[in-house]
Amino acid sequence: MAARLGFVDLVRAGLRAVSRYTGTLLSVFVVQSLFAAACMLAIALVLAQAFAHLPMFDDAVDGDLVSIIWCVRQAKASFLAIGGILLGVLLFWQLASWFLIGGFNGVLAQRPEGRGDTARCFGASGAATYLTYIRLTLCSLPGYALVLFLFGIGMSLIGDRVDHALTVMQLLTPIVLAALPAIVLLHVLWTVADYARIELTLRHDSHDPGVVATYLRTFAYVLKRPITLLHAGFGWVLFLVVSIAYAYLAQGQPMYGAEGAVTLFFVRQGVALLRMAIKVGIMGGQLELGRTRALPPRRVEVKVDAKT
Repeated sequence: MAARLGFVDLVRAGLRAVSRYTGTLLSVFVVQSLFAAACMLAIALVLAQAFAHLPMFDDAVDGDLVSIIWCVRQAKASFLAIGGILLGVLLFWQLASWFLIGGFNGVLAQRPEGRGDTARCFGASGAATYLTYIRLTLCSLPGYALVLFLFGIGMSLIGDRVDHALTVMQLLTPIVLAALPAIVLLHVLWTVADYARIELTLRHDSHDPGVVATYLRTFAYVLKRPITLLHAGFGWVLFLVVSIAYAYLAQGQPMYGAEGAVTLFFVRQGVALLRMAIKVGIMGGQLELGRTRALPPRRVEVKVDAKT
């Protein structure tokens, strides 16, 4: 019987995964950074054309709620264009993330040695699991629809408080509280998807991976083992702590022209790298726990030749 893994064991497994495949992590991060820089440049050009001549935009960037509302109302077309850019970026990155997650899961599962073997394993695993991960996402759509339903109900309950908010905190606090049930359900669905992808990766050689059955079986597995939710939640807490700390330190700091902007950009990239390392570390712990999970027996096809 496989040894039961505790929370500390999962954290240690994640640290080992990050330290062992730091080169793979950095390679993926560089690709993400180039793509993010192109997106930021496009958004910056749109904002510059709309607000470069308006000092009130500086107050909006500093968090003044009245200035934010005024800028949004005066440049709706610009923000719609930014929304279109972000939507395209999110769609493209979602398509790419299935390949990247499959590659990381394959590397962490097979533990190749050397850069060449790691790169081949990453590419082969990402390609082999790509369509399977898409089918798994389709299985998750009913749950995501329920998340949107809960979110809509919560937002409808706080409409008056949002309309009368005078500060950013007065605006955000009721939104976060109203969205909490949807956030909890979304956390469960994301955790289920993570462990389902791990099982599908470990069974990538099967001719019939049974995506729907795997998803339902993984849903029961996660609900019976709170450590899966605790471990994944720990990763999101670290993610939020790093993000909030960066926002707090950057808030109200003078940028001193282009030099300050470049410095802030590199600091932000360091934060992004740390957040990606946290995600990969959580994946490493999840895969270590997924190894101890009993996989269903593979179907064996028996061909019978009819005799005349």
